[in-house]
Amino acid sequence: MAFTALAVAFTVSSCSQNQNVNKSAEGQDETVHATYVLVHGGWCASWCWDFNKPALEAAGHTVKTFDLPGHGDNKSVDLTKVTLADHVNALQDFISKIDGKVILVAHSMTGMVIAQVAENIPEKIEKLVFFAAFLPKDGDVMMNFLMSDPWSQVGPLTTVVKENGLATFNPTYARNLGFNTTPDDKFLYALQYLQDENPTMWGEPVHLSDRYMNVPKVYIHTLKDNCCSYFLQRQMVKTVPCVKEYYLDTDHVGMLSDPESTNAILLDIPNIM
Repeated sequence: MAFTALAVAFTVSSCSQNQNVNKSAEGQDETVHATYVLVHGGWCASWCWDFNKPALEAAGHTVKTFDLPGHGDNKSVDLTKVTLADHVNALQDFISKIDGKVILVAHSMTGMVIAQVAENIPEKIEKLVFFAAFLPKDGDVMMNFLMSDPWSQVGPLTTVVKENGLATFNPTYARNLGFNTTPDDKFLYALQYLQDENPTMWGEPVHLSDRYMNVPKVYIHTLKDNCCSYFLQRQMVKTVPCVKEYYLDTDHVGMLSDPESTNAILLDIPNIM
């Protein structure tokens, strides 16, 4: 574990010293301007990026957050009827209205969503960032990732499926499932907004080709993750290569449990050539 801790410290330190600056041909510092689209994971909405968006904007970037259909303020589709295609189409329409390319960041289950979006409109994507997210290849379904993860605690004990088909956190296990390193104040902040989730899309496959595979990908690992374990994260990156990997010594919601290190990593991503 000492090696892991050293790797985390080195990554964050490097990011902090190299935020958004490139050298011009004349040797002058040039600020790299990027447009980020931040997409939340399951049981959440755009509020989960509240501790990250201000830092990115303060560094001169454009930041867009997005509520998936049935989540947060997006009531365009009833959550009990929402599908993977609904998520993909809504996010694709949202990105299509933004000038230029975007750095598309997904947390958790929405790795499946951004993969399909990149397949459909690769010309709009500068980089795909998978933040403790499912990283698929053609034909993958999220449920298979969960079932193949020996360390994931997502299951019958930690989630409860209600009569309407939606899944909710079992309150007894919620803390240890997704927020096991999150400070109390951030955990209480999240509890105000956590909502039900529709697990139907967990069994829906993505349809991907070289259009998606050729888009540069970045992975942000979360080393103490009880939802999408570091073991699974490593397996996925072996199958779908990424141009750069970062490491956070956190639980599944690293953007809440360690926003400072998360911000340093996000700020470094535009500098990846």
